Amino acid sequence: MEEKVARLIECERVIRKTQAERLRLIAELNVDEWADRDIGMALQLSSSTASSLVTWATRVATVFPDVVEAMEAGVISEWSAHGLVDPTEHYSREVAQKAVAKTLETAAGRCCQQLRRSVQGRLQRADPAGHAQRCAERRRDRSVVIYDLDDGMAVLKCEQPVEVAQAMYAKVDRLARQEPKNGRSMDAIRADVLASLVLQEPQSAGSKALIQVTVPITALLGVDDRPGQLDTGQLLPADVVRDLMTHPGTLFHRLLTDPAGQLLEYSPGIYRPKADVDRFIRTRHRTCVMPCCSHPSRSCDIDHAIAWPEGTTTGTNLGPLDRRHHRYKHATNAKVVIADDGTTTIQTRWGQTYTTKPDPVEEPPF
Repeated sequence: MEEKVARLIECERVIRKTQAERLRLIAELNVDEWADRDIGMALQLSSSTASSLVTWATRVATVFPDVVEAMEAGVISEWSAHGLVDPTEHYSREVAQKAVAKTLETAAGRCCQQLRRSVQGRLQRADPAGHAQRCAERRRDRSVVIYDLDDGMAVLKCEQPVEVAQAMYAKVDRLARQEPKNGRSMDAIRADVLASLVLQEPQSAGSKALIQVTVPITALLGVDDRPGQLDTGQLLPADVVRDLMTHPGTLFHRLLTDPAGQLLEYSPGIYRPKADVDRFIRTRHRTCVMPCCSHPSRSCDIDHAIAWPEGTTTGTNLGPLDRRHHRYKHATNAKVVIADDGTTTIQTRWGQTYTTKPDPVEEPPF
């Protein structure tokens, strides 16, 4: 198994190097307005797909050559290149290049979604005014639409500001977990609860769900416009955070971070010691500690890296694992070690060793 995993990793390295060469070639062939047609025919792509590919490849190769170099070195895949580059569309070239270059420094071992989230956070912190303006524009465009699926199903899509959507989901999820399953999956129960809330207006719908926000005290006081952050990782403009202060369902946390933005202490002042530790872990690690897992920690199990009672119930021995990874750890006897700063090392049954670090609670833009 170790040899097969090593060969798999080598195959992926070759693929990434080839993808880098492919991007460069497309950019070099993009010499006029007709080039996408020639490239499309060569790659057996439709005109629209070829046009999009040529535009993207040219932008990456010319504006972000360090991204192509990272692909060539096997550090990132083409998917991860999209995660790094796509969020920069509405930002100046200089700011975009700085944010991408800084994120590339820690790109090894991180998946596309993790890199996208990191770049987005850096860009939004670098341009809080622009971020606030785009948020305001998107909020005006909130909507509800419906479209049909196959086999008698349809999708009802509701676009809301992120803090509203998170509160809606939290309420639906909480009510769903109180329902008997009766052969239904949790997703099906949530769908039934949402339908009941909309159609029947039940008096027992329950109280408003809490929204948990991490926020610099200077932003709360109006000294500056540093953004706040939901426990799911999305940044909120400072004016939105200040508006949330007037909502009784919003819970703010007092945090202490080091200069790099890593969480040092969690002390909300409203929980018992056991809950303090639980909240500290979920705040320090916004996602499952397993490599390239983006499952939010708020719905993960808090696992002892070293089994209790040999292992202590403290931040140096606890980490969030989603249920699938929790079962994987015990089923395969994977070894997990958590350092004081939350850095987690996982050794698998096939001899592979991976290291993950928690994303900074307040990551500097550059």
